[in-house]
Amino acid sequence: MGIVIVSTYPDKKSISKIANMTVNKGLAACVNYTKINSVYVWKGKTENTEEFLALFKTTAKTKELLKEEIAKTHPYQIPEIVELKMDSVNASYQIWLMDSTRKAKSKKRNNASKR
Repeated sequence: MGIVIVSTYPDKKSISKIANMTVNKGLAACVNYTKINSVYVWKGKTENTEEFLALFKTTAKTKELLKEEIAKTHPYQIPEIVELKMDSVNASYQIWLMDSTRKAKSKKRNNASKR
């Protein structure tokens, strides 16, 4: 199943760095990002800020590794990490998504003996 992880970043440099890293590691097949305007309350004050919205495209198999990487490298004190399930994805895109994230290395190792 395809998954989209949504997050926001303070500047182009920070999102560009994590986008390239996660794609190169196979944690995300693709990352789309664009400049947005955000209005939110932080520490009791209403903020009007320019940010970058990022959409990380991944699979159910690699989503947890991707979320961990985003949390570990994110510049915000409280990063937005939202998971959206892709309920309806065309078959060719789903295959590409799976192929692009196949190289992600899981922290779990299969210690089962071969039969």
